[in-house]
Amino acid sequence: MTTGPLRLGGVPEHFNLPWHLALESETLTDLEVTWSDQPGGTGQMLARLAEAELDVVSILTEGTVREIAKGLPLTILQVYVESPLQWGVFVPGRSTYAEESELGGARIAISRFGSGSHLMAYIHAERLGWSINPEQFVVVKDLNGAIAAFDAGDADLFLWDRFMTSPLVADGRFRQIGTQETPWPSFVIAARNEILTGRTAEVGRVVDAVVGQSRSLMVRDDGSDLVADRYGIAVAQAKEWLASTTFASRRPADPRIAAEVLATLERAGLK
Repeated sequence: MTTGPLRLGGVPEHFNLPWHLALESETLTDLEVTWSDQPGGTGQMLARLAEAELDVVSILTEGTVREIAKGLPLTILQVYVESPLQWGVFVPGRSTYAEESELGGARIAISRFGSGSHLMAYIHAERLGWSINPEQFVVVKDLNGAIAAFDAGDADLFLWDRFMTSPLVADGRFRQIGTQETPWPSFVIAARNEILTGRTAEVGRVVDAVVGQSRSLMVRDDGSDLVADRYGIAVAQAKEWLASTTFASRRPADPRIAAEVLATLERAGLK
C-alpha cells in the first residue's frame, strides 16, 4: 500500500476554491494531505500522475478520459463540476481578427499537447467547420506563456477559461471574440489506481469534504466576494461565474460521459 501524504492538485483557479476551503476546515485535520497548484493544467497533471507525483486531482474531463483510454492507470471517482467549462476564444488585443470565422489557419497557443486547450481547439475547429494542421500549434505551457506568446506575436489564438482571463481582457492584452463550451461536464475528480489500494476511505473523505464545500459555495452569501478576493477577478465576474456553475453532488460519474468524450476525440483524430 502506498504510504505518505495524499498529494492533491489542480489548476490555481476559482474552480478549485472548494478544495482549499476543505483543507482549511477542521474536517481533514487528522489526515496527512498536501495540495500543489498545477499551472500547466491537464497535461501537466496527467504527466505527474503517470510519474506517481500526484495522487488525487481536480482535472478536465476530456483529457482524463483520453489518457485512461490510452492506458493510464487512473480512475474517475466522480464528476466535480457538472456544468460545461466556458472557454473564451481569445486573440491578442491588437489583433486584426474580429470574428471566429476568420480564424482558420491561425497559430494556436496551447499549454501542452493532450491538454484541455489542445483538445478544445479541435472541438472549436469542428464547430466552425475547418481542420487543423498540427504545425499550427504553439506550446506555451500555461496562461503566462500564452500572454508572452501574444505579446511577442508568436500566436494568434488561445482558448482558456473566460473568467480567469477577464482581467487580461479588461486591460486590453486579450480580446475575446467567442466562447466555446465543453459538450460535457467540465471537471472530474480522479485518482491513481495504486492510491486507491488500501486508501479508499481516506480518498473518500477528501472527496466528501470537497463536494460538501463546493455545494456550500453555491449558496454562500459571501461566495462571490470570496472568489473575487482570492482569484483577483471582479465581483461581477465572480457572481456571473457562480451563477453559471453547478458543482456535482456525491455520486459516481455517468459512463455515458466518457463515451461522448471518446466519440468526439475520435472525430478529431485524437483518440
